[in-house]
Amino acid sequence: MSYESRRIRLPFSAITRKTDFLLAAFFACIHVLLTTIVYHYVPENYMDEVFHITQTRLYCAGNYTWNPLITTPPALYVLSMPFCGGYERYANSVVMFFTIPALCRFRRMFLRTDVWLTVSIVAMLPIVLCTQVLFYTDLLSLMAVMWGFTIGNPHLSSLFFLLACLTRQTNIVWAAVYAFSVLASKIDTSKSVHQNFKALVPIVFWLWPFVSLAVGFIGFIYWNNFQIVLGDAKAHQPKLHLAQFLYMLGFSAAHSWAQMMPDFFSHLRQLIDFKARILIPIFACFAYYFTYSHEYLLADNRHLTFYLWRRIFENPFKRASLTALYVFAVRFMATSTPNVHVFHKTLFIVASLLLLVPAHLFEMRYYIVPYVVWRLAVSNHPRKSFLVLELVSQCALFGAAFSLFLFKTFEWPNEPGVKQRIMF
Repeated sequence: MSYESRRIRLPFSAITRKTDFLLAAFFACIHVLLTTIVYHYVPENYMDEVFHITQTRLYCAGNYTWNPLITTPPALYVLSMPFCGGYERYANSVVMFFTIPALCRFRRMFLRTDVWLTVSIVAMLPIVLCTQVLFYTDLLSLMAVMWGFTIGNPHLSSLFFLLACLTRQTNIVWAAVYAFSVLASKIDTSKSVHQNFKALVPIVFWLWPFVSLAVGFIGFIYWNNFQIVLGDAKAHQPKLHLAQFLYMLGFSAAHSWAQMMPDFFSHLRQLIDFKARILIPIFACFAYYFTYSHEYLLADNRHLTFYLWRRIFENPFKRASLTALYVFAVRFMATSTPNVHVFHKTLFIVASLLLLVPAHLFEMRYYIVPYVVWRLAVSNHPRKSFLVLELVSQCALFGAAFSLFLFKTFEWPNEPGVKQRIMF
C-alpha cells in the first residue's frame, strides 16, 4: 500500500478525536505527577539540564548568548520560556499532551486496530518517561516528527519538520523520508519512465517547502563549518559506528518481546535460512570492527550504557557473540510489519543508518524515534493478552528504572555531598 493511499484514510470521527485527546490528557497528567515527584527528590538541575535549563533562563532574562557546549538547536528553550523560574520540566507535560494524538494519527496511517493500546505501549517506553520528566529535548523532537508525518498538507507538515530540525538537526532525515514517500506514491509502474517523470515534476513543486527545508539545512551545514552539531564539535566527530544500528534493533525488539512470543519458534527457525546466513557474518563484522567507545561514555557511570559497555560491549568477542540476537531482531521487525510496503521498509533502514551510524556516543535516547516509527506500524497479535502483557512489561521496567533513579543514589569522591543517580 502506498503512502498516499494510507494518508487518505486519516480523517476520523469526532468521537475518535475526543478519545485521542482524553488519552493525551491522561498521559499529560501522569507526566505532571511524575515530574512533581522528580522535583521533590531532584530539585537541582541534573545531567544535561545544567545546559538546557541554564540556556532557557538566559533567554528569559533577555540574554541570547549561546553556550558553545550545547549541541542541539534552541527550539525547546524558546518554547519553554513561559515555564521559567523552576518549572521548566513541566514544559514536557504540555508536549506530552500534543504527542499522544500525533502517535494515534501515525498508527492509523498503517492500521486502525488497537490504536489506543498500541499508543499507550509506546508512550510508556521507559526511556521516554524516565528522561523526559527532566528537561530534555527528545519528547519535543518525537512530537514534531509525528505531526510532520501525519499532516498531508506539505506547508503545515514542513513547519512541523522545521520545528523537529530546530529541536534536533538530525530530524532532517525524517523530513526526507516524508518527501520521498510522497514522491514514490505518485509513481505508476504501468506507465513509462518519461510519463512518470512528467507526473513527478508538479509534485516536486508541490513539495517546495521541503526543498526549501533541504536548502536551509545545507546552508546551516555550510555556516556551521560543515558540522552537524552546533557546539562541542570535537567531542561529537562522526564515526562509522555501524554497531549503533545493531543496538537499535536489539532495543526495539527487546521492548516488544511479548509480540514475538506467539511465533517465537518460527522466528527462531529463520536463523538458519539463507538470509540469516548472509546477515550473521555482516552483523558480526559490524559488532567486532565498527564499535566505538566515547570519552563521555567511559567517564560517566550515571548511565546504564556505561554498565552495558563495561560488562558486554567493551569485549569484542562478547559483542560479536550477540550477532544471532540482532539477526533474530531484524527478522522479527521485518515480519511483524507485513502491511508496510518494501519501499517504506527500505526508507526506514536507510533513515536509521543515516541517523545512528555517524553517532560516536552509545546513547539509547537516539533509538526513540526509530523504535516509535516501527512499533506503531506493527501488526499486533490478534490476542489482546499479548498487548496487555507488553504494556505491563513497559510499566514494570519503567517503575524499576524510575525507582532506581530516585532512590539509588551515590557520590563521586571528587564531589562529596552531591547525589548522583543512575538513569538511561
